[in-house]
Amino acid sequence: MSRGEDIAEISELVARERLFRARHNPAIADCYYPDATVATSWQQGPLSTFLNAESTEVDPRFAIVGNNSGAVVHLNGRRAYV
Repeated sequence: MSRGEDIAEISELVARERLFRARHNPAIADCYYPDATVATSWQQGPLSTFLNAESTEVDPRFAIVGNNSGAVVHLNGRRAYV
């Protein structure tokens, strides 16, 4: 694959993951390697600490109106940071 095709494929994966997360779809796990480490503003650790978890920074009494922006992909050889 070319660099552009790699970025497009990763961007599509991230868009799918964001959609699954917003809809609480269990297929979100398929977007990650089983040994993935996930770092967000509210947690960092193995995939198991991220799946089905919610930010403790958000008050569940209030609805969240979300907006997903496109992913910014940084390629480094066979790895990427998104």
